Amino acid sequence: MRIRRMLHALCSSPPHDVVRRIWSRAARAVDERRRRRADFVRETYALSAQRSTLQAYWPNVDLPLAAQDLMALRETSAHYLDHRFDLLGSGWVTVRHGMRCRGLAGQRYEPGAPVCADPDGHWLQGRINAANLEHSRQVWRLVDRDYTPIDWHLDFKSGYRWSESTWYRDIRFGHVPGADVKVPWELARMQHLPRLAWAHALGAAGVKGFRPAIVYAREFRNQVLDFIATNPPRFGVNWYSSMDVGIRVANWLVAYDWLRATGATWDRTFDVTFADSVEAHGRHIVQNLDWDPTWRGNHYLANIAGLLFVAAYLPRSPTGDAWLAFAVEQLIEEVRRQFAADGSNIEASTSYHRLAAEMVVFGTALVLALGPDRRSALGQYDHRLIDRRPRLRRAPLPRCALPGRRGDSPFPTWYFERLEKMAEFTLHVTKPTGQIHQVGDNDSGRFLNLQPVYARLTTAEAKARFANLAQYDNLSGCANYWVEDHLDHRPLLAMLGGLIDREDFAQFCGPGRIETPLVQDLIGGMKLTPCLRVGRRPGTAEACLGAEERWRKLRQQLAAKHRLCRYVHRIELPDAEIVRDLNQIAYPDFGLFMWRSPRLYLAVRCGPRRQIGPGAHAHNDQLALELSTDGRDLLADPGSCLYTPDPRQRNRYRSVTAHWAPQPIHLREPGRLDLGLFALDDRARAQCLYFGPRGFAGRHQGYGRPVYRIVELEPTAIVVTDYADRAIALREAWPNRSVTQYRERCPFSAGYGIVDTAPTRPGVRTRTFTEDVHFA
Repeated sequence: MRIRRMLHALCSSPPHDVVRRIWSRAARAVDERRRRRADFVRETYALSAQRSTLQAYWPNVDLPLAAQDLMALRETSAHYLDHRFDLLGSGWVTVRHGMRCRGLAGQRYEPGAPVCADPDGHWLQGRINAANLEHSRQVWRLVDRDYTPIDWHLDFKSGYRWSESTWYRDIRFGHVPGADVKVPWELARMQHLPRLAWAHALGAAGVKGFRPAIVYAREFRNQVLDFIATNPPRFGVNWYSSMDVGIRVANWLVAYDWLRATGATWDRTFDVTFADSVEAHGRHIVQNLDWDPTWRGNHYLANIAGLLFVAAYLPRSPTGDAWLAFAVEQLIEEVRRQFAADGSNIEASTSYHRLAAEMVVFGTALVLALGPDRRSALGQYDHRLIDRRPRLRRAPLPRCALPGRRGDSPFPTWYFERLEKMAEFTLHVTKPTGQIHQVGDNDSGRFLNLQPVYARLTTAEAKARFANLAQYDNLSGCANYWVEDHLDHRPLLAMLGGLIDREDFAQFCGPGRIETPLVQDLIGGMKLTPCLRVGRRPGTAEACLGAEERWRKLRQQLAAKHRLCRYVHRIELPDAEIVRDLNQIAYPDFGLFMWRSPRLYLAVRCGPRRQIGPGAHAHNDQLALELSTDGRDLLADPGSCLYTPDPRQRNRYRSVTAHWAPQPIHLREPGRLDLGLFALDDRARAQCLYFGPRGFAGRHQGYGRPVYRIVELEPTAIVVTDYADRAIALREAWPNRSVTQYRERCPFSAGYGIVDTAPTRPGVRTRTFTEDVHFA
């Protein structure tokens, strides 16, 4: 599969690009061999003299919480103290060395031996490579004696474990059945640490139910030291992906800063060790950028955001100034490149839109929070200190006026306009249910997950609802089980609401979101004036592709094609009031056309696969429908289940059969799934032919001959008409089958690794779907 994907990429690229890639790969291989030899003979930890204190940005903000949010924080922070995590469908599991795991995709690996972690660090011998062993033991000696280490290298779903002594470029994954490398990566992002800092603030304030503040501060210190001791730079699975390195260091710094702001203090030795590791993270990112002149996406954006945090917090130095200028310059460039003019992301995924937008928002807020000394670095850096591509321009970076406020920033006006449009996109793809319309992959990825949206169940209820918890036994059946809603994207709107003065963002998020006051206080209490015209109807005028004449001509052309079969699906609506106050909104750059009212959400997926590169997160979902009425999902995209541990499931969720789209009887995919788990060609070449008052019309050519879909809204029904060549006879509309058969085709997923089996979508069962086939 990998060879096939490479050959396909080479054949679809221009000759000069092929030569460049071959040369680049050869040069990188030579450089990696040299660095590998050096890393095995000398220590890779970043060591420095006694350095100054890290910068402080995060304020001590009073954050009032609703009762359920307070309970969720209290109980989940207690889980973190017990080293219990719920990641990627694992359930709340206590992660430790030698644990027995439940298994994944029919595979369960035997546990290793339990660890007896002695205070002197002798237990690290045989685990850490020889060059780093002594320093690793020194770090471990700083850990509290009663602390139990976390196994950062374990896939605690399947039980497979990667060695911490393997050089990071030698790490392999995807070749072992059932082993999911994303599990240790997700754990090592350490996104729970800012929530420990929040619990510390409430403990310091004496809020009932929280432990003494020092308990949370000590746990932060111990977990960070545990990670540093058992993950020497450039060794082990948690240094493989520079994206995860960037996300981890940002979460470290936010938690560290927030803890200090609420009264936490540590010994000088820890502060120096922590700062050294922050610098090591920065060096690793710069040396391992996920940059490509053509193919780059959210991984590179995470590199930039992580490096921005490192450079902003470390004491000023020539290298740090160059890192800061480079990160700011590349942040602007990647917003221009990775977000279309309508504000949507190029990854062909609404969930990855949130991940990328979070990186941009927090990076932007941090740059606006820089003090005068740090801002001066953007005009005085030495561009030669960035000695790899992409090159840093000569100083200074350009300065632009802030929208509607005094002062300036490195960000041009179009940048802030695009930020607003990012938020509007999320606002418009959110259904009346409060959840977003899933398009493409969803790995539940976040940058800073400060206040997750939780629902409270009992453990017994969670086990009955989620298939991935069938064998779960870590909590008692009557214990509270907190389920994160990965499809609720209000946190992103709350972040942007703290940056831009938009009343509709605040109304959408509702009270009790902490992201708004945190971002606002981070940038000194100011809110930027909106750049977009108040009261505009985004997307409507730009996407209305024709008037009555165009619609009539299109219908006549289809009726005149005698080889076309016509399939009519009629979906009855409860009453005529459901379409009251209906708005049409479109994002043609993303490929999403929708109708919205307070009771209805209907959308059609149709457009080019915009991702620059192999289409890593796109699905075969062209002309697919999403439908929600009165808070119920009738037609819903299942998102993703797994990536590398189970290729069959991966392709099952990417397949056209997982979406309510035209499907041939003799099943063919409109885009090839055999090019790799993160590759999908754009053979469909979907095109919107009409979107206006009469409805929607679009086509794609993924089956070799055009397939058309027309959607019309009547007062009490939605009429979907598909046209296809007789040689491409389409299947019946499978939502007409029983709900059990529907889920057998592709069960609903609430996020990566989470499979929802509860009957929460009765509309699929009770609505009437009819199909008539007419031959012209």
